[in-house]
Amino acid sequence: MSDPHLTQQDLVLLLDSDSDAARRHLDACPFCLARLQEIENTFSLFAARHQGSLNQQLPPAAPARAALRTRIEQAASRNHSSWWLPAYGFAACLLLFAIYNQPVDLSKPKMTLTPGEARNVSLNDVCRERANDSVRVVPASLQQQVFREYGINDTRPGAYEVDYLITPELGGANSIRNLWPEPYSSVWNAHVKDALEERLHGLVCSGQVDLATAQRDISTDWIGAYKKYFHTERPD
Repeated sequence: MSDPHLTQQDLVLLLDSDSDAARRHLDACPFCLARLQEIENTFSLFAARHQGSLNQQLPPAAPARAALRTRIEQAASRNHSSWWLPAYGFAACLLLFAIYNQPVDLSKPKMTLTPGEARNVSLNDVCRERANDSVRVVPASLQQQVFREYGINDTRPGAYEVDYLITPELGGANSIRNLWPEPYSSVWNAHVKDALEERLHGLVCSGQVDLATAQRDISTDWIGAYKKYFHTERPD
C-alpha cells in the first residue's frame, strides 16, 4: 500500500513553490500540514535564535530555500538515499552556511547598538576649541566592549577604528552607545567619515549648518550625510 502522505521532498519544495495538487492535499490532510508548519517554524526559530548572536542581518530566506530546492532536485535525480535526515535539518544547515558566508558590512553601525549620543554642549563649546586627543582616545576596555557587542574577534590594528558616530568635535559623547567598530578596508571607511566630520565642524562653526542638524544627520545616516554635504555619490 502506498503512503498517502506527502514526502519530505514534496513538503520542502512547497516552501518555495505553490503546487495546486499539494495544496489540495494539505487542505485535507492535517498530518502533512502539521509537518509543513514544523519545517517553516524551524526556519523562523533558527533565524530568531541566531539573529542576535551573529550581530548582523540574516540573509533573505528565499535564496536559501531556492538553494535547498536545487539540492533536493539534484539528490532526487541521482536517486540519493539520504532522506533519513529530516528536511528541516537540511534547511537549518543551509541557512547557517548562508549566514556565515555573508559578508558583514560595518560601514554603518547597527542602530540597536549604536544609536548615537551627544553631550550637553553649546555651539561656543564646540567651536571654541577642537576636541583634543585625550577626548578622542577611546579607552582600551571600552574598545573591547564594543568589539564584543558586535561579535568581532579580529581586532588587529588597522582592521577597525572604534569610532564615534557623533564625533566629539560635534559634541559626541564618550559612550558605548556612540561607538562602533568602523572598518578601514571598505569604500565607506573611517577615513571617509573623518572627512565628513571635518566638513560638518566647519559648516557648524561658520553658521551654515545648525549643530543639532549636524548631529542628527551624522547619527542617522552618516553615508547619506557625506553624499549630502560633499554633493557626490561616492567618496573621492
